[in-house]
Amino acid sequence: MHRTPLPHALVLCALLLPAAAFGQTESRIVVKAGRKAPPAPAGDQGAPRLVVLLVADQFRAENLRRYAPWFSSGGFPRLLSRAAVATGHYGQQNTYTGPGHAIIATGSYGYLSGITQNKFFNRRIGRSEAMMFDPEATILGEKEGGPEEETSPRNLVGSTLGDQLRLQQPAAKVIAVALKGRGSILLGGHLGTAYFFSEQTGGMTTSTYYMKTLPDWVQRWNARRLADTYFGKKWERLLPESAYTAQDASPYEMDIRGLGRTFPHPLTGKLSAPGPAFYEVLTHAPAGLELQMDFVLTALDAEQLGRRGTTDLLGISWSATDLVGHAFGPDSQEYQDIVLRLDRVLAQLLQELDRRFRPGEVLLVFTADHGAAPIPEWMAAQKVQAGRITKATIKQTVGKALSERFGIAGDWVVAAEDPSLYLDEKLVQKAKADPAEVEDAAGRAALQIPGIIGYLTRTQLLRGWLPPTEAARAVARSYFPARGGDVVLITAPFYFWGKYGEKEQGSTHGSFYRYDTDVPVILSGPWFVPGHHGTIDMVDLAATLSHVLGLTPPSACEGRPIQRLLK
Repeated sequence: MHRTPLPHALVLCALLLPAAAFGQTESRIVVKAGRKAPPAPAGDQGAPRLVVLLVADQFRAENLRRYAPWFSSGGFPRLLSRAAVATGHYGQQNTYTGPGHAIIATGSYGYLSGITQNKFFNRRIGRSEAMMFDPEATILGEKEGGPEEETSPRNLVGSTLGDQLRLQQPAAKVIAVALKGRGSILLGGHLGTAYFFSEQTGGMTTSTYYMKTLPDWVQRWNARRLADTYFGKKWERLLPESAYTAQDASPYEMDIRGLGRTFPHPLTGKLSAPGPAFYEVLTHAPAGLELQMDFVLTALDAEQLGRRGTTDLLGISWSATDLVGHAFGPDSQEYQDIVLRLDRVLAQLLQELDRRFRPGEVLLVFTADHGAAPIPEWMAAQKVQAGRITKATIKQTVGKALSERFGIAGDWVVAAEDPSLYLDEKLVQKAKADPAEVEDAAGRAALQIPGIIGYLTRTQLLRGWLPPTEAARAVARSYFPARGGDVVLITAPFYFWGKYGEKEQGSTHGSFYRYDTDVPVILSGPWFVPGHHGTIDMVDLAATLSHVLGLTPPSACEGRPIQRLLK
């Protein structure tokens, strides 16, 4: 495991820094205009002209081997044949999209970066919010939304790889693209620009954190109405059905707005003309990959990335793999198909990069933010203990126990944002109880629920009173005091709760079990030693890339360059 000092680092932060230090960053960092950076040399292990950072949202390490027989020659096989390859391991509990992208970009776990969950309970305001929600930023072209919106990186503490590139080379551009807001926002960092898909308009957009109006080239791309051209079409299998390893018809799969559970999947959203429901459906289909690819190629040319005498960074988070995995499960025909489609999109990207750049001018990284759990009902059918846990079950069980223990009736759990329970501070005060005692009683009560096998309390995490286990280390790495709950629950393998615990179909991720933590890492370019290099800690990736680029690593980076990967 990695050499990261965790519990004591948490304690020192809590003791030595004022409370405000754990809050939101105050404002966007401003890079002042300076001298133009000298041209970056190309090839012969000089600085690349372009860094392409590809993140497949929800993509296990095993996928490269599992689906290899059906890959095209120009996609993953071509990339793997000339790259340094490793299995990346996330040593944290909260393997979600936000925390995963944050680690890739910063090289630090959530206890430092502040990005520990996709949602958290904001005690100051008294409501749950998206981790990337910023009340001072709104999405361009959309009706103003609420705290579920993802609009800026202000909650990200510290700098990213892209930030460090721009701080050292102010002329550099950092452009990030995803369907999901949090995927592009975290890859873009504080100083880059993030573009993401609008399910309201069917176009690509950004937020007022980055700009007041969309650039002309984005407006022209949106005016093409490319998303609308998919209306009424069907998502068919890429290959003959005999090539797929799972059965198509499964009662455990979700039906997203009329998309259906079996091939072919109609792309209408149950509408008579393109609209928000239809645009949501597109993100759960290969159309989402194709839309992103078209926008990426447009951005490459419009922004002249890698052609301006400096090193630029292009981040692409492929969101469709995650959305399909959630809806149909990671072992479905649909998920296999979206992986094969990603392979074809990758082949197209590699071909386009070859057309635009000479050998040695592009550094390309492919990785993922997390894996996924099998659908629990399917696992149970295989006689393996598995299941979903609802928030209502947790709240009722914990609330009943605390009411009986302390003699105060009420809603003791004010919010449940997996994996954290937030307790009502007013009830704790009314009971005149020690908060540590209440936290422990809540955790003990949760252990009555099948599938919950452990817990850690806020008091334990702040004071470093942790058992010497990998589970405790993983939880501590994912705990940021200002946004963390009072009790962090630990589930058994193949059990989960949260958004997908409330449903009867689909699956999710978010544990420290290997199906969630192990992802591929592929590093392509003349800076790396080809071949397979075993397992690496994901916090080392940002440090390794910083070394190649000659940058100071991101501010809170815990990793070190992986020397065996480097020439």
